[in-house]
Amino acid sequence: ENAIAEPIQEKNWMWFRGDRVEILKGPDKGKQGYINFVVQERNWVTVEGLNTEFETIGEDANFPGMMIKSEKPLLVTRDIKLVDPTDEKGCDVEWRFTEASERVRVSVRTGTIIPHPKKAEETIDYKTRADYVHNKTKDTPGKVVEEITYEPKLATFEMDIMQSMGIKEDRVPKKSWWY
Repeated sequence: ENAIAEPIQEKNWMWFRGDRVEILKGPDKGKQGYINFVVQERNWVTVEGLNTEFETIGEDANFPGMMIKSEKPLLVTRDIKLVDPTDEKGCDVEWRFTEASERVRVSVRTGTIIPHPKKAEETIDYKTRADYVHNKTKDTPGKVVEEITYEPKLATFEMDIMQSMGIKEDRVPKKSWWY
């Protein structure tokens, strides 16, 4: 297997948490499940309860140990396909624009729009964007965040201090070479 994954541009990424996918290889081939974790940098997703591996930990002579089930990552380019909502089969998907100039995922086989799952919106702060409550005591308002407070300039720390104290430097430094 090739360990290097060809990167997929952010604008072309089409697999999100909550998407229903069909697995194309391995012991769970043909089964469908929902994406619960995405690693976009490696083109990986994990599917709830599928493509799992069991690991026994804490096993010794007096204790049989415990089995832990973990989901192994699947490569989005070859191991999974999104499920078409009309016939519930795996399909190739591409980005297209609607008449309202909205960018949507469309099944190549049937032309059906595949909607974005609600779970893709979830973050640590909120389940849905509508449920987010702005914390007035802790959150920094947008106007303050966008305010420009630093003007970069080509001056050393010492030059900045001299300028703020009103000290004029009229001495010319000797030329020096750094090679």
